[in-house]
Amino acid sequence: MINDILVMRQELEALKNTVARMVQVGTVEELDAAKGYRLNLGPGPDGKPVLSPWLPHPETGKTSIPLKKNQIAMAINPGGDPRQGFLLRGGYSDEHKTPSDDLEANVFEDAGVRISIKDRALVIKAGGVTITISGAGMKIEGGKVTHDGKNIGSTHIHGGVRKGVEDTAVPSN
Repeated sequence: MINDILVMRQELEALKNTVARMVQVGTVEELDAAKGYRLNLGPGPDGKPVLSPWLPHPETGKTSIPLKKNQIAMAINPGGDPRQGFLLRGGYSDEHKTPSDDLEANVFEDAGVRISIKDRALVIKAGGVTITISGAGMKIEGGKVTHDGKNIGSTHIHGGVRKGVEDTAVPSN
């Protein structure tokens, strides 16, 4: 009977270790385009960071939004085996704040570009240019507008203007 209790205790400890390894939360410590990411899972007994094995990019479909260093992520390790792990994006942190507090908007912000979708409108901001597409049409603010190298913005000039029903010449640069 004592042997049975000892065996059950060993199995319980093994199960606890497996469950503890199934979900691990940490921050991105290392990034590699080919290998993926390693998470910092906290300090080890020596005070140095304990790193996860390399985990693949947490992408789906045709998106590529790389994680940033120190961004929070979660490794899901089926059966507790980190070699089978995959990443899920975590929440925001002091170093990686939310791009919007508006819970009605879908917002993507990276590399100096901000894309916002709200109230059936798409707003793209890049540098000093803002493009808004909505049911009212399309509005472009800032920058200049060209097509095939020709200025078609607010400062373009038409040559060949004549009175009557004739067409004007194409805009010049």
